[in-house]
Amino acid sequence: MTAFELTDSSGNTFALVKKEDDKPWIHVQWFGTLKVEELKRIMTKYVHFLREVNCRYVLSDRRQSKGNLFELNPFIENKWASIAVEAGLRCVANVTGPETTAHFTTRDLESRILGFEFRSFDSMEAAEEWLMERATHAEH
Repeated sequence: MTAFELTDSSGNTFALVKKEDDKPWIHVQWFGTLKVEELKRIMTKYVHFLREVNCRYVLSDRRQSKGNLFELNPFIENKWASIAVEAGLRCVANVTGPETTAHFTTRDLESRILGFEFRSFDSMEAAEEWLMERATHAEH
């Protein structure tokens, strides 16, 4: 397994990124109250990680985080998506927690054309199943 974490200025971990050998995706786990600039930083860093480990799928786990991230969508749509697609990204499964703003923010992204598939889920199991299906289908 390959992993790294990012911390804020107080030394608190706000994201853990790992690539397990037996999974076809990188797993990004978010913690605490997220700020837009921190999200931009980790998203940019894990795009480079995707390329480094030759991975095309992301499992984004936001169940332990919160924050109103509507202002992040233009960054994703206008800047990050093209960089991610260039790095080989094909699918992002996003698992949200009970916080409704996170749920609605990610649902809004599903309706946009980003160059890769983006889908939100309420459970980790459903997200993993969807990614595994996408990865298996791509191999054939």
